[in-house]
Amino acid sequence: MQLSADIARKVVEARSRPRSSLADPKLMNLLFQRDAGENRHIVRWGMWAAVLSYMAYGVFDWFLFPDIAARLVIARIAVGVIFLAAIEMGVRRGSALAVLHLIAASAIVTGAVAWLLLALGTAYQEALSHFIVFGIVFVLGANLFFNFRFMLSAISSTIIAVVFVTATLFFLQADLASRIVIAALFVNCLVFSLYLSWRLGVERYWTFLEALQAKTQEQAAIEKGQELVEIANTDPLTGLRNRRAIARDFLELYREWSRENYEIGIILVDVDHFKRFNDRLGHQAGDDCLIRLAQAFVETAEANDAIVGRYGGEEFIVLCRVADTTRLREVAQEFCRAVEQLRIYHPDRGDGIGIVTISAGASLTSTENGAEFRAILQEADRALYVSKFAGRARVTIYDPRTVGVDRSSENLTDLLKHAVERQLISVVYQPIFELDTGRLLGHETLMRLREVDGRAISPDVFIPAAEQSGAIVDLGMWVIDQACADMARSGLGTVIAANISAVQLKAPNFSLRVAEILSRHGLAPHQLALEVTERIDLIPEPQVSRNLDHLQNLGVQMWLDDFGTGYAGIGWLRRFEFDIVKIDRSFLNECQTAQGVRMLHGMVSLLRSLGRTVLVEGVETEEQKQLLRRLGVDLVQGYLMGRPKPISEALRGRRNLVA
Repeated sequence: MQLSADIARKVVEARSRPRSSLADPKLMNLLFQRDAGENRHIVRWGMWAAVLSYMAYGVFDWFLFPDIAARLVIARIAVGVIFLAAIEMGVRRGSALAVLHLIAASAIVTGAVAWLLLALGTAYQEALSHFIVFGIVFVLGANLFFNFRFMLSAISSTIIAVVFVTATLFFLQADLASRIVIAALFVNCLVFSLYLSWRLGVERYWTFLEALQAKTQEQAAIEKGQELVEIANTDPLTGLRNRRAIARDFLELYREWSRENYEIGIILVDVDHFKRFNDRLGHQAGDDCLIRLAQAFVETAEANDAIVGRYGGEEFIVLCRVADTTRLREVAQEFCRAVEQLRIYHPDRGDGIGIVTISAGASLTSTENGAEFRAILQEADRALYVSKFAGRARVTIYDPRTVGVDRSSENLTDLLKHAVERQLISVVYQPIFELDTGRLLGHETLMRLREVDGRAISPDVFIPAAEQSGAIVDLGMWVIDQACADMARSGLGTVIAANISAVQLKAPNFSLRVAEILSRHGLAPHQLALEVTERIDLIPEPQVSRNLDHLQNLGVQMWLDDFGTGYAGIGWLRRFEFDIVKIDRSFLNECQTAQGVRMLHGMVSLLRSLGRTVLVEGVETEEQKQLLRRLGVDLVQGYLMGRPKPISEALRGRRNLVA
């Protein structure tokens, strides 16, 4: 049941009033409408039970009032049959619940009064003085048996009570004391049952209000969740899918891939000389250009049964079902033509072409790349660079024979095996601050790798290779050991944090090795924090759970990193009590729009409601810091407060930079 804003408002108003106040008529109608099916069932079978019981009481008439027993029994049968027929007719014709209730109330009143009027004519007045108290059953039935509305219960039960009290006081042939006692019993029964009927009605009403309020809150939460999901999966500028949504779409295609007779193609698109376009015409013109391109991409994607998204900056990504590379090239070329047909003026390309164009690189699923999104995307990216270096405004399909086989991964694997002994690996530290107080909380430890000639290798390159080769286990332990050693020697705040990978969490002795490092350096467990990225879904892995439980029992802090970017975030939060949750920097970057701010605010509110400490990374401007302060964020990290630095520079630069 969808609740309107008017109903939600009435619920709030009703719950703000005392319980003894009058019920809202509209809400009462809703209550009876909600329970109409159940109440129709109750009144129908309740009438059958009441009528059969009413007739069965005729046995007492035969024994107690033999002089008029026949009339009494016939009256019982007649009243019972008439009202049963009326109820059945009403049910079969779909009469309103109020009509059925009126029939049932009339049956109770008629049955009680008819029997009493006939019974007063008996010569066995002493027996009647004893049996008349059974009239209380009619009073109770009117108030408690059929879930009548209170007014109907009150009217019908009062009529019965008044008739029985009057008959007892003025027509029953018994001593005065007995008549007074019987009359008082009827009055007390009436008052007591009316009170119970009113209390039950009030409780039903308030229970209904609580259910409506819960429904309202649930409905609001669902709508908020749907809004957050939409925001989380949508690029705020172009309205296209963002990187996260595209990754999920690829997984959906991948599930069908093995069953269907097609391949999955990834086309990576880059707008040619877009920086020059922005610099010459301004960022607003650049945004307008991207919006127009997005509209053209959507139309082209729909025509080719493809999915398009914005991958970041001026890069777009297309997923499509194709039979082979020939069809993949045709689809990519259609996107190029769609952009050229827009004829968007570009004043400063430097190559003599006066309009905006795109370059594209594409790749297909294959046995070599294992249908893995990252692998296909890397191939498409390499093909894209071939297009750009070949003069732009063209399409390149990945082919190892033409793009060139990169053997660097093999060299990198060998380098990683000997990185520690050759002293090619090092760590840098980035500070983390409390936003409200400006106090330094601690540092995050980041791994760095260089080649033998001293050239740095990006973490985006060597960390995936280390995870794939298994070298990350030893490298990760070295980083934790180095971080604890620096923390013990120099002090880097109250906590030192280090990232751990999926491969490390699967190692059976991981938690024991961490405990040994802490003991060796004389470091308290709570001074070490281990960051688990949300991008990995390892909750079903028993060894992962055991390692995390052991570490938490030891006292090591557990942080959830990159929250909002993966598939397992809520599952992680349900399973483990993380000390700190780090919201990925991408959500802060998207706060240039009101939609992006709402998204970040929703995430912060969700985490705070779960009792989690919130850290936002990637803070680069004073405006971002002030926004986070307004949103109630606890901790911040980013270039504004401090860049990653070696231990010597981190110690020299350790001071309060936030306050």
